Amino acid sequence: MNKDDVIRHLSRHVLDKKQAKISVDKVFEIIKHGLKRDGKVVISNFGSFHLKTALPVTRRNPKTGEKVQVPAKKKVRFKPSANLLSK
Repeated sequence: MNKDDVIRHLSRHVLDKKQAKISVDKVFEIIKHGLKRDGKVVISNFGSFHLKTALPVTRRNPKTGEKVQVPAKKKVRFKPSANLLSK
């Protein structure tokens, strides 16, 4: 299921497609803002999103064999709630 599928399903039950798209986009925007501000977003009975900082690491270029330094970066992780997994 992708974003368009979510919009299509939401528009069948509650809103028209345009309003459903606006709603889904707003939810994603709120999650992104929460991660930037607090580093964590918790949605009861669904799960939590949190930021994790990946440390810098040295890798090898597969074509040339040359060592390449990969800088530290932030990653988003999702942990589903027990209720989500049990249903």
